[in-house]
Amino acid sequence: MLKPVGLINGHYECRSLDETLPIFTDLLALEVMERKEKEAIVKHPNTEWRLIVHEGGPNAANKPHSNHYGFRVGTSKEIPKAYEYLSDHKAQYKLKSVTKPHEAHFAYSVYFKEPGGNDLEIEYYNPAAIKQGRTIAAPHWKEPLTEEQFPGRGYIPQAMTHGTLNCDDKPTNDRFLEEVLGFKMVGGGRTSTYIRHPDTPWYIVVLPTTRREYLSPANRFTLKVASPEEVEDAHQGFSKNGKQIGIHELWDMEEENGRAFFIFSDISKNWWEVTS
Repeated sequence: MLKPVGLINGHYECRSLDETLPIFTDLLALEVMERKEKEAIVKHPNTEWRLIVHEGGPNAANKPHSNHYGFRVGTSKEIPKAYEYLSDHKAQYKLKSVTKPHEAHFAYSVYFKEPGGNDLEIEYYNPAAIKQGRTIAAPHWKEPLTEEQFPGRGYIPQAMTHGTLNCDDKPTNDRFLEEVLGFKMVGGGRTSTYIRHPDTPWYIVVLPTTRREYLSPANRFTLKVASPEEVEDAHQGFSKNGKQIGIHELWDMEEENGRAFFIFSDISKNWWEVTS
């Protein structure tokens, strides 16, 4: 089993950085930490988890609605305000759609589709869910952003809270995530699984589905282990026992700027990266 010290990155494929980065900065309060020709790193001020955005070009595929990232506001009143602002600025940001606010499983959300082919969620999560054992409902921030820091929208995204994945068979996938990748199960039920690293609040929602649209490796999550030696040990273990434990595809180990890493797909053909 992997012994990750953190879930540190999400990877996100869009069509054009010029079109998608303003979505993150202007509508979701993220900051651009670094930009290259075909790649950018964005981060919310209250979330250490980074999102690495890859420019896939005009033919990059639309991603399923159930593969999205979520951003949380502090009050339920902000969700209708977010819907109003997104709707009013739909043409400016080339948004493909904006859904009306709706409630489900303690969450009150609005979704929108950005021009890069991805759905994004702005949500309020009712803290009453904590009493139901959903620890993810606790605030993901220590110091909330203020109106001065994100003015004029009527809502303030206080954190980037989660990403989502699909799987083929929930019990089998749950065992893989826990026993092979070392995740902690923090909620869910018959139709979903919530996983996270024990030391950090952000999480991944895994949803079983019978009609899969498989993602490319540009859409993955990064697990960090303690040392390059642990990366090498994990790669050797996956090479030797991968078929038995559920590794679908394994890429060669690489080194870049002093870090070791490799990419693989899991028992449900979702993509991951292990790095030092």
